[in-house]
Amino acid sequence: MFKYYLLKVLRNKMYLFWCLVFPLGIMTCMNVAFGNIYEVENSIDPIKTALIMESDGMFAKGFGTLIEPFADKDSENYFFDMMEVPGREEAMSLLRSGDLEILFVATDDNIEVFLDEGHSTTAGVISKTMADAYRSNYKLISDAYAVSPAKAAEMTAMLQESVEYTKADMGAFADDPNPYTWYFFSTLVMGIFFTAMTGVNLVADLKADVSREASRLSVSPSGKGRMIWYSFIARLIPACMISSIHLLIMRFVFKIPLGNNVPRLVMFIMVCDIFAISFGVICGLIFKGTLDKRENKTTALLMISVFISGEMIMQLPGIIERVCPIINDINPATVMNMAFYRMAMFNDPFDFYVNMIKLVAVSVIFLTIGTMVLRREKYASV
Repeated sequence: MFKYYLLKVLRNKMYLFWCLVFPLGIMTCMNVAFGNIYEVENSIDPIKTALIMESDGMFAKGFGTLIEPFADKDSENYFFDMMEVPGREEAMSLLRSGDLEILFVATDDNIEVFLDEGHSTTAGVISKTMADAYRSNYKLISDAYAVSPAKAAEMTAMLQESVEYTKADMGAFADDPNPYTWYFFSTLVMGIFFTAMTGVNLVADLKADVSREASRLSVSPSGKGRMIWYSFIARLIPACMISSIHLLIMRFVFKIPLGNNVPRLVMFIMVCDIFAISFGVICGLIFKGTLDKRENKTTALLMISVFISGEMIMQLPGIIERVCPIINDINPATVMNMAFYRMAMFNDPFDFYVNMIKLVAVSVIFLTIGTMVLRREKYASV
């Protein structure tokens, strides 16, 4: 019976399309569209820049010290191709001719920024950020100099560093996250959740009022409980294999961070696939009609859950959390998304395990109900 159910699942072309091919297609489209969007440092050419010092005071000198590392050709953050210009008038002339893109003018108490008419968005953002950051932090630095020059120098170095507030786990599967990572995670979850359709089919295989095949099995000498679990395991194995394929392609083809804890990845795949199948079993029992009608109703429910979890609009779970957080707590796709995101991106596993416990508990309830109903159903005629 196990071999029969396994082959039946593997020959189901619609199942393989929605659970394997469709998620990979979406991931490929996202990679083509957004794959290099955050590799800004690899696409920025050094910007023609000039710095005019109209003062020899601390404020002007401090700004010169600040941008010096960004004008170093050997630096990873080589943004400014500095040009030596004798004065403001000459620099303004170069701006008008297009030979200069950014002009900084440092005075006693201000940093003026001038851009040529056809300046790039990158030049505007970098120059404004640099000047604004220096203005806002200067008083802090100057106060520190008055107290301890050594501490002030240390503070200046810290301000020049690029600080990352969200840091991925470092390890074999880790990488720096970017906002589009969420879409890859939610697409993975969508593929896992579509496994629920095999749970609906499991019900159809064993309910004599749904399919002729189930009618024949109902009068066979095989134990109903054994058939249920053979059918369940035969669906779980391909589901875990498909999820593993998705993870490997995400990591080694699309370079998406997956965390550095392989046992947790295995746990995530197992728990989520078990939940998806058990969810499909419950849907197959609750919804009435033919197998096609039960599948259509289940698909509609899955798509609503996936949409609410942020597959199409990444900000949607955050909005729901502010308005009605209980929706996120009971929406299966959101629970799986958040579990995977926290496992891959954060070192604290507490929230990951909490979400795993939720899914395991609900899976046990669903499977217990499904087994009891399918085993005890009797038919006057088949």
